[in-house]
Amino acid sequence: MTEAGRIVAVDLGGTWVRVASFEPDGTIRRRARAATLRDAGPEAVVAQICALALEVMSAEPGPARAEMVVAIAVPGPVDPVAGVMDGAPNLPGWRMVPLRALVEAQLGCRCLIDHDASLAALGEHRRGAGRGVADFVYITVSTGIGAGLVFDDQLYRGGSGRAGEFGHMVVVEDGPLCHCGNRGCLEAVASGTAIARAAGAPSAAEVSRRAAGGERAAQEVLAAAARHLGLAVGGLINLLNPDAIAFGGGVLGAGGGFWDQMVAAVAEGSFAASRAHCQLLRSQLGEDQGLLGAYELAQDELAEGAASILLV
Repeated sequence: MTEAGRIVAVDLGGTWVRVASFEPDGTIRRRARAATLRDAGPEAVVAQICALALEVMSAEPGPARAEMVVAIAVPGPVDPVAGVMDGAPNLPGWRMVPLRALVEAQLGCRCLIDHDASLAALGEHRRGAGRGVADFVYITVSTGIGAGLVFDDQLYRGGSGRAGEFGHMVVVEDGPLCHCGNRGCLEAVASGTAIARAAGAPSAAEVSRRAAGGERAAQEVLAAAARHLGLAVGGLINLLNPDAIAFGGGVLGAGGGFWDQMVAAVAEGSFAASRAHCQLLRSQLGEDQGLLGAYELAQDELAEGAASILLV
């Protein structure tokens, strides 16, 4: 089996667990998914991950399971070296979970884990909106808010592997309580969850629908979220001076001029020269970002392993 055929990618989210295997050219061969058992705790979700991985592995010819590599995009702070999830705001009970060791014990093959926004950035950088861009940021605005950073064509994880928690910068002093336990985080005022809560609606999509129908209160909630987000992005541009930022997640599709309002706030929050240098783009990979980024992570690991063997 080719190197690509040995990879199983997993995108673990608060709503869905998505899994895929791959063709030799890196395109997705087979998919499986299930609604995340988020309230059942880590053991139940790990069992889901392993069952779905086995489902897509069962169609694979070639080597024994031990030769497979399972790469998982996870929705929270993570130590990718130790393979430990250090919490997940949208997965109750996920605190210091040794995810890599649990998956390896159940599947009997190698496992890699990394932050979902970082892997989405890696996928977009190599296959989507960030192709050809040396210094690139990917921002997701959905149930939560996160970012992935690529500097000089390399994924940047920070000193302990936890870089990219863009959604947990405090932007409103004594603001709404965030899932992380702090108050006034960007995620607590501009995510899909925050938008729904502020409007007293079941979802951000419903707020968008109401705004499109002319409801003033819904329009104001979306405008406030867009402004908070844009000002924070402007500060990010001043800090990092990236070549491009790509945005993904369902909230960016909100009507009522959400995108234009965000872009206007970016202009307020950034230096003109830095802003002029930075392209603001929409992501291109859709819901496959996490899967494709996890695939790229595994490919890098396999390539490094092959290089080490050649060097010995």
